Amino acid sequence: MPEAPCPIVRRFLGLARNAGGLPAVFGPDGEVVATRASLAAEIEVQRAAFAEIIAPRSTVVLSLPNGVELVRAFAALRLIPAGVALVDAAAPADEIERSAVAAGAGWVVATPERLAEGRVVLAGRTAAVAARPENEPIGLPRATAILKLTSGSTGLPRVVAVSPRQLAADTVQIMRTMGFGPTDVTIAAIPLTHSYGIGSCLIPLLLAGTPLAFPTCALPAALAHTLAAARVAHFPAVPAMIRTLATLEGLPELPDLTVCLAAGAPLAPQDAAAFHAVTGHKVHVFYGCSECGGITYDRTSEPVHMAGVVGTPMERVRVEVVDDQLRPVPVGTEGCVLVLSRSVALAELPQADNGGVIDAGRFLSGDLGVLDERGCLTLTGRVSESLNVAGKKVHPEEVRRVLEGIPGVRCAVVAGLPDPHRGQLVAAVVEAERGVALTVHSVLAGCRARLAPHKVPRRVIIVDRLPISERGKVRKEVVMQLLAGSGQARNAR
Repeated sequence: MPEAPCPIVRRFLGLARNAGGLPAVFGPDGEVVATRASLAAEIEVQRAAFAEIIAPRSTVVLSLPNGVELVRAFAALRLIPAGVALVDAAAPADEIERSAVAAGAGWVVATPERLAEGRVVLAGRTAAVAARPENEPIGLPRATAILKLTSGSTGLPRVVAVSPRQLAADTVQIMRTMGFGPTDVTIAAIPLTHSYGIGSCLIPLLLAGTPLAFPTCALPAALAHTLAAARVAHFPAVPAMIRTLATLEGLPELPDLTVCLAAGAPLAPQDAAAFHAVTGHKVHVFYGCSECGGITYDRTSEPVHMAGVVGTPMERVRVEVVDDQLRPVPVGTEGCVLVLSRSVALAELPQADNGGVIDAGRFLSGDLGVLDERGCLTLTGRVSESLNVAGKKVHPEEVRRVLEGIPGVRCAVVAGLPDPHRGQLVAAVVEAERGVALTVHSVLAGCRARLAPHKVPRRVIIVDRLPISERGKVRKEVVMQLLAGSGQARNAR
């Protein structure tokens, strides 16, 4: 077999030769689905099939659900080598097409039912390849291995181009900071097509041989079963998983769990406390983004964190809080979060309007934050999400934290609505705690007690559950639909 062009996959093939009998993939009941050797053999078979139709240096959209098929297809594409644009497995056909256009992809690998029949050139039971002959390639850096797709302002996703060196740097930083290694089973409950899943699950398997356990789904009972059955040590989660597991009846003991973390959305302190009370395990807050991988991590052992606190920089990562001239501001002063890391992406296409990848190793995030004297970062809001209410700035993050401190409120999301007289109105969708008769009146009273009048929401919707994607992020388009109704404030329950 010729030498693998991708150094990360080449590393896995070497691991398979030296210790091929070790498990690489576990099933939901803790059974070994693939050893390193068997997975390596399957990857080579898949590579040969792909290479018959996909030319080297092509760009390919890969959109498969979590499982050994996704791992095999990703590694095989990198052996060609192809640039791989990872797209959510739940994305509908039109979103796959938009992603392919943004990435300049000539090929799409997805489940057969999500591909146009006339374009399928390689059919399989769980995955098929479709050609896009009309594609227009984009100017990617030659070293691009992965194309991460993020929301764009034009209707097409933005492309974040990442090299193998940067992928490896991010994974090494994550594993060293969190203290897990090649023998620690990781549960792949988060999508491997998302930046969080790439750095915490997919690349650790290929680079270090860290085995993955795939649950049947992300429902709490299925997660709990696989956590126990596969003797999971490393649990990358989103806050919604932490919240639901903490309330699951009959949650098994998890003696093998050593690292539990939450990222992708703010982790409510009460959810972290509830999980610790039930399991005895702390949930560590992890902050990162597609453009630079992991940024900070809560290394402390305290079971509860303060809202907005995301910990200290990862190993080999430096974080500064800067002004609009990129000058560091004094400790305790709010500014923009600047990340200096070996894992900063090669480029963004198109370049972000504010900040983004500045140059090699530097990324200016859209987040506002404050560093304390210990180097611990607290996020205070988003630069682009600051609301303009009658000429006054309002940070949605500040309002959200006040809302989540009101008795009966489990979590909340804050947004701005256009207003012809005041510019924008503060609006909120609030998730009530189970069994609590929360009212708009009590929510507004709690806000008035802690917020200036212009920061108090003018519209409040109370729901039983916030609309959350499988990545753990709030579905903002659904939130805006909920808030689009008339009235000053209303209860949607």
